[in-house]
Amino acid sequence: MEHASEALYADQTKAACEAVVLTFFHALDTRRHAAAAALMAPEGLWMRQGKRLCGPQEVLAALNARAPERSTCHVITNLRLEAVEQASDPAGDTERRPNGNPSRATVGYFLTAYDSVPHEQGGAPRLVSIRECRDVLVATQDGWRLADKSSRRHLPPE
Repeated sequence: MEHASEALYADQTKAACEAVVLTFFHALDTRRHAAAAALMAPEGLWMRQGKRLCGPQEVLAALNARAPERSTCHVITNLRLEAVEQASDPAGDTERRPNGNPSRATVGYFLTAYDSVPHEQGGAPRLVSIRECRDVLVATQDGWRLADKSSRRHLPPE
């Protein structure tokens, strides 16, 4: 029974983390920057365009600085749960959520990003990049939040 319970927790964790990733990029693409930033953990890190952003406020400021005429579409594929674990505190004790569920998860996926600017190429969508992404999420009182967002160029390889 314990194995079935662990499998159920893994499935629930994957679904919850997947929802955060998809909601984040939908908010980004629909210019709901506050909603995207709210999905970051309080100390969440995002390496974005070579700049390190820390926490929801820095993420919100960076997103609000995006050119207003630029539209984007981020397509997420091959999303998978890579790791599920209990978080450890600096003293080495394992933090346990009250219900025993995992407190930290890592997901990986491919991201294909497009943009469109009305006065460039007649507004036709342009492939910006294909990236391999890895997000670490932490369980909070408000649900799963992004603790670390990182990516590297997939095609062409870096």
